[in-house]
Amino acid sequence: MEYYYNSDNFDITPFIEQYKGKKLEEIYPNQKILQNGMGKFQEFYWKCDEVPINLKISDTKKKLLRNLKSVFYIGESIEKQLIGRGVETLYDLRANLRFRNSANKIIDLISKKDYFNLSKNKYIYDLDTSFCFSKEQLLFLDIETLGLYDSPMIIVGLGFYKNNIYKIQQFFARGLEEEIAICEHLKMKILPKFKCFISYNGKSFDIPYIANRFMYYFDENPMIHKNDSPYKHSNTKFGHIDLYHNCRRQFKGKLSNFELNTVEEELLHLKRDNELPSSLVGLCYRKYLNNPNKYIGLIKECIEHNYYDIYSMPFIYEKLLKNNNKNYKS
Repeated sequence: MEYYYNSDNFDITPFIEQYKGKKLEEIYPNQKILQNGMGKFQEFYWKCDEVPINLKISDTKKKLLRNLKSVFYIGESIEKQLIGRGVETLYDLRANLRFRNSANKIIDLISKKDYFNLSKNKYIYDLDTSFCFSKEQLLFLDIETLGLYDSPMIIVGLGFYKNNIYKIQQFFARGLEEEIAICEHLKMKILPKFKCFISYNGKSFDIPYIANRFMYYFDENPMIHKNDSPYKHSNTKFGHIDLYHNCRRQFKGKLSNFELNTVEEELLHLKRDNELPSSLVGLCYRKYLNNPNKYIGLIKECIEHNYYDIYSMPFIYEKLLKNNNKNYKS
C-alpha cells in the first residue's frame, strides 16, 4: 500500500532466520509459474471461504433513488422542503414542473447503469454506483512497488468472486524483468473479465501507477477508451469504488486514522498475522534480489502483507454498504 510511517524499530531479523535457505514453492504449495509472450512470473492463489459473499449491492440503487440532491438545483435546504411535502424519491419529482426534466435524466442514467456519468454528479459517491455491477464484475486490487514513483511493480494482488467464493491471486515478479509479463497478463487476461475496481486509495495510487507501467512498456493504457488522452486519464473504462475515501466520509471522527491496518483493527476488529510495514516492502525486495536464499523470509512477509490488503477489502466494502444503505426506507 501507499501509506508510510516510521518503521525504524521494526525488526526483520526473525523473518530472515526462520526461512533462510527455503524456496517459495516450499512455503506456498498453492503457486505456479505463468508464462506469456513477455516472459514468466509466479502466481499464488487462495480461496477464502470466510470472506462475506452476501453483499447488499442492489440496495445502493434504492438509496440513490432517494437522493433528491442529485437533481440539478436541489441542495440540502430544498431537499428538506421537498421531503416535508411528501416527495421521497426521484420518481416523485417527475410530477414537479421545475425538477422533472433533471430528475428524468438521473432516472435514465440509473436505469442504464451508467456509472460513468452518475459518478460525475457531485452528490453521488462512487459507492452509490455499486448497483451498476454484479458481484462477479468487481476486481479488488492492490499493488506493491519498489518505490513511490516510476519504479517496478513487484507484487500485484487481486481479489474477485467466482461461483460465490472469494478468491485471491497474487502475481510476483521474481526479478525486475518479470514485471512486463505481469503487465501483459493484466492487460490480456485479467482486465477484460471485470468492470469495476475496488481499492483502498487506488484512485490516487494503484490505478495511476499501473497505468504508468502500461505506458512504459506498451505505450498504451488498456484502462481508458481509445480516444482518451493517456497522459490525462488513468481510467475511463472501469468503475472504481475507492474504500479509503468512503471510510473517511462515513467514519469521520470514529477511527483514530484511516491507514488500512487501523481500519481493519478498529472497524473490523481484524488483527493481521503479518505486521510488516508497507514502507519496508521495497527494502525487503532489494535484499531478496541480492541474496534470494538468505532473504526468502522477507519476500514471504511482503506476499502476506499484500494478501491481507486484498483479504480485508471485501469486509470493509460490506461494512460501508451496510452503513450506506441503512438510512433508506424500503
